[in-house]
Amino acid sequence: MPPHDPSQFFGIPSSGREQADVLILPVPVEKTVCYGKGAGGGPRAIIEASVQVDTFDEETLVEFATAPRLHVLPPVGSDGSLQDCLGRIQEQVRPLRDKFILALGGEHSVTYGLVLGQVDDPADVTIVQLDAHPDMADELNGLYWSHGTVMRRLWERGCRLLQIGIRSLTKAEYEVTTSSPRVATFYAHQLHERWADMLTALRNLTGKVYLTIDVDGLDPSIIPSTGTPQPNGLSWRQLMDVLRVLMSESRCQLLAADVVEFVPSPVPPGCDPAAVRIVTKTLAWWWLGRTTR
Repeated sequence: MPPHDPSQFFGIPSSGREQADVLILPVPVEKTVCYGKGAGGGPRAIIEASVQVDTFDEETLVEFATAPRLHVLPPVGSDGSLQDCLGRIQEQVRPLRDKFILALGGEHSVTYGLVLGQVDDPADVTIVQLDAHPDMADELNGLYWSHGTVMRRLWERGCRLLQIGIRSLTKAEYEVTTSSPRVATFYAHQLHERWADMLTALRNLTGKVYLTIDVDGLDPSIIPSTGTPQPNGLSWRQLMDVLRVLMSESRCQLLAADVVEFVPSPVPPGCDPAAVRIVTKTLAWWWLGRTTR
């Protein structure tokens, strides 16, 4: 097998950064993970496993060998403190606002740098968050900056949050989210009766939107390889419904997206190809929505 070209996804030759429709940004930052570790290796595992996934998507009929054109950027450096990394992410993303970026984490804290790199005023952004946890702690294990505080920090900067699949949180987080008009939470135990309401909320989104997919938002029968898996997560079909409605039925401006908290399998393939499919489905629905609106 020839050596892997780090600029390629699917093994398809890169079109180059300037010509690409999508820039894939590896962000292998893992600084504050407090239970299962290994998310820093997620970006590389996803990119390497992508060569084993078919380039044609049967739902959207997108053929990645043709379009959208993809280019994988060099990984964001993970040296220094978490705050150093978040600043570095912002610096790398800021000049790329004319491109659609799909970032691969790394721990969930990287979303802070990715969102702030996209906009001058975070209050302009609605974050659609698929997650088992709200990440709304004021501090976690004594840390102000953490994967468990990232949405709290973004909310404090003015972001609106639409959270889907939450099923593990503290009472303090519950009180914050339920008391804020800028947070709409669809808890996992409510989804069977509130599914239509949640899809309507997605369909009605306008303005700037950022999508973040923590893989623990999915049921662990799909992705067990994550730091803190929780039962009763989203099914694969539910994830597809979210992507379809957000990207092809809403009128929002989707700025960028990320897939975070994936821990690669120590003995591949494990669920590495499933993580690749989350990425490719996100890109396929985005491309279909962009080309059919």
